[in-house]
Amino acid sequence: MSGPLDPTDHQLLAALREDGRRSITALAAQLHLSRSAVHARLDRLEEDGVLTGFAPVVDPARVGGSIAAFVLLSAGPGARLELEPLRAQLAALPHVEYAALVTGEADVLLLVRAQDLDQLRTFLLEELRRVTGLRGTLTLLVLDEVIRRPFLLPGE
Repeated sequence: MSGPLDPTDHQLLAALREDGRRSITALAAQLHLSRSAVHARLDRLEEDGVLTGFAPVVDPARVGGSIAAFVLLSAGPGARLELEPLRAQLAALPHVEYAALVTGEADVLLLVRAQDLDQLRTFLLEELRRVTGLRGTLTLLVLDEVIRRPFLLPGE
């Protein structure tokens, strides 16, 4: 890594968060830098692994994910989940937007998106049963997504 990010790097990342399709010329004008300086910073951020790619921001409801739920999975007291098989099983699940191993009463947190409650029910009652080692689930239905950011910068 070339070093810590400076305030200009943070401004560049914030501008990309607002509009990832913004041209280098527009970024340079906004940041009061030359095009070559912006290009060099973008290259460095990619080389350092800060920028790992560019992806569109999609409204889940418009692509068939109008129902969202957080699902907590538990292996049970004293149980040990086998990490690699678990990762593979979670990756194979349909409708999972995000999965993380967590601490606390649950072992895994999933963000699941479904077209409707029937599809969510099928996921909960049929798809999750294929994951070995689980003893319990807790499903939290999302009523409204108040904040949804692709990433945070220091101080946010």
